[in-house]
Amino acid sequence: MWQAVSLLLVVGIVNAKPGIFGEHFDASLFASAPVLPAPTFFKEPIFAPAPIVASAPIIKTIAPAPIIKAVAPLPIVKAVAPATSYATVTQFHVTHPVVKLYICLYMFYIDNTVKGVGNPLVIKNARIVCTSEECLRSAANLKLSMDFNADPCDDFYQYVCGNWKQEHINHGWYSRFSSFETINERIAVSTMDFLKSNSTKGEPLPVTQSRDLYKSCMDVGKSRNSSPLPRYTFSLIVLFTIVISFPLSPFTFKKYVDKKTTRRKRVKLELDEEELFESAYKRVVVTVMKAIISNVTKVPSEKVLVEASNIIWNITDDISELAGDDDDEFDEDFDDLDVRTIKASELQNLTDFLMKENNLKPKEVWKTYFNMLFQDIENVTLDLDGKDLIRYLPNDLDYINSIVVYLAKKRSIYLELYAWYHTVYSMIVSTTTEISEYIYKESAPFKKNSILRSRSMDCADLVIEFMGIAVSYGIADKSFLTVTKPKVDEMLINIKDAFVQRVKTLKWMDEKTKNATLEKSEEMVSFIGFPEWLLNKSALEYYYAGITIANDTFLENMLSIIEQYTPYRLANLREINPRTWRTDPTTVNAYNYFGDNSINVPMAILSFPIYHLGLEVLNYGAIGSVLGHELTHGFDNTGRKFDKYGNYIQWWSNDTIETFEKKTECFVAQYENFSLPNINATVNGKMTLGENLADNGGLHHAFLAYKNYQNLHGTEPQLPGFEKFNDEQIFFIAFGSIWCESRSDESLKSQLKHDEHCPNPIRVAGTLQNSDDFSKAFNCSMGSKMNPKKNKCRIW
Repeated sequence: MWQAVSLLLVVGIVNAKPGIFGEHFDASLFASAPVLPAPTFFKEPIFAPAPIVASAPIIKTIAPAPIIKAVAPLPIVKAVAPATSYATVTQFHVTHPVVKLYICLYMFYIDNTVKGVGNPLVIKNARIVCTSEECLRSAANLKLSMDFNADPCDDFYQYVCGNWKQEHINHGWYSRFSSFETINERIAVSTMDFLKSNSTKGEPLPVTQSRDLYKSCMDVGKSRNSSPLPRYTFSLIVLFTIVISFPLSPFTFKKYVDKKTTRRKRVKLELDEEELFESAYKRVVVTVMKAIISNVTKVPSEKVLVEASNIIWNITDDISELAGDDDDEFDEDFDDLDVRTIKASELQNLTDFLMKENNLKPKEVWKTYFNMLFQDIENVTLDLDGKDLIRYLPNDLDYINSIVVYLAKKRSIYLELYAWYHTVYSMIVSTTTEISEYIYKESAPFKKNSILRSRSMDCADLVIEFMGIAVSYGIADKSFLTVTKPKVDEMLINIKDAFVQRVKTLKWMDEKTKNATLEKSEEMVSFIGFPEWLLNKSALEYYYAGITIANDTFLENMLSIIEQYTPYRLANLREINPRTWRTDPTTVNAYNYFGDNSINVPMAILSFPIYHLGLEVLNYGAIGSVLGHELTHGFDNTGRKFDKYGNYIQWWSNDTIETFEKKTECFVAQYENFSLPNINATVNGKMTLGENLADNGGLHHAFLAYKNYQNLHGTEPQLPGFEKFNDEQIFFIAFGSIWCESRSDESLKSQLKHDEHCPNPIRVAGTLQNSDDFSKAFNCSMGSKMNPKKNKCRIW
């Protein structure tokens, strides 16, 4: 067998294409400039009197979700001659990453042989070794990533991931780079190759349109600067959608303003640096306004433009503060499930009271606002005086009241300027090279990650985001539904069975609640891979009906998609939500949707290095723990509040709830003791509780499910190069490996403050510290870091 591996190594290794990421990015992603009527601000004296107008707050809408992503196949390595020694192997200067994997695996094998491990195929009674491509790839990837000098009982994350970042280089456009991002990149490359390919006869129209959208994004040669430019007018809801969901360049100022400057308490910038950023921001505002206004009217004086930039900056900063962007601490009392309802008339009465309190004249706001949103939506008639209620969270109501009073005090001419600019800015990166390059130049000094990707990668990602279902039709493995999906379905069933086994043994849950919990588990549905209708031509064309795409008008293409999206969502206002897909096949993640009692497992996450690992012990440790994680979410501190039908009601007994809450305190205390080197912050145990419960339960269920699988199917072959490891050890190595990552200290600090997920090293350590199976597998003595002297936290 190893002779066969040698043949793969010594070959003219090559067929390696020029670097995929070597292409230089040209900032002119697009070549058409939008023309909107110049705002009234530039047609009237700045300080001209204007009526006070109360304006509604901007409502956030959800951008179209990305869709399906595929994994690029491994390059073919041709065999020429066998390698028989170290010299034979090392005389080749091989840099191709796949070849490096095979060489390292082979060297690892020889190293183990020299040290006395020997050839496993000739040892008496030895298990056979898996030699499939999947096994070789998995073994080599693990070998390259692991730090065998580390003690697994002291720091298991270092043991499994110690060399990962050296072998998986972050190209610079990610603040974090993990196994999940490696899949994202491969999907983008596969998508790019597909979009560059020729159309095939009889393919669905949306698939052809996805290629045209890519071509229009890549079309830097076209310039509309010498031809008449179109004028755009938008309804209120389409305008909101453009601002919220229009594709943004990686170097836009908007992203920086939202996350850095307006959150002053969060980032604690030095005063001079903040002032430098504010100046740069205002210069961008002036430049953007000049570029756009020159298309429709005479450009105002520099003095007027500077004054306009000051107004835009101030309103943007004020609204961000009113929205709570400056809040630095996690609000332990905030409950995002505390949804309440109010009539439009009641909300109006509250608004009128606040207006009078601030010596402002009340004005009808809410009925006007909602009627404007739905005025162009077919088959929806609002009944604001009757059965239609407005749903809100208590914190939302505080914001609404504050923003209405704030806007009422602002001159309408300023508000129009603010809305106009943010609409234009959202579209500007889809226009000229000069503007895009200028924005990048001004914003780069304030960014931690300012390296630009190739234009082709950005355009591929954009098409995935906005026409991902169509792309999925082209890149999806047509055998997925008959080959991969049944295997994942079986694994998830086995993990559910393991959960049932666990629930039946629980002592802290009364029988009635236990039975209800088992019923919810049984009722939970799963959506694996992609919706089956995706491969149906007629269904796909119906899904994208009404969208117009040309291969040389990128801006118009994006507007066509956006103008279809939000009205479609609003038209479903009175429709019953079906239990169906809630995410897209290209998403490298998995989800539990409480309101559906469903699990979504997109096709993208079902790929190397999280799935297709060659052995089920690896698959259960990797994707199995993810599936267990999502299952457990249905019964964590939030999921337990939704019954088997997705209703937000109490369905556990009071005693069980009290016991559950008390048991969660163990996890809160455990995780709040974690910290990271060079990071002056600790984990917020309450904020991360739900994810920590899911991590712990998911691992327990996946491990038990694998042991059940092993009892049923027998012992598997061994992983090449890892013959000295037992199956239990391989399972936990696979679990740890999916969380390998590299990230900046700034990114870690931000995660500790604001993310409900712990940093990956803590996710691994916290979960395994609570696992007796892990301590037994690696023979970790009591009192070691991975097997501390304390009661292990366990609920599920």
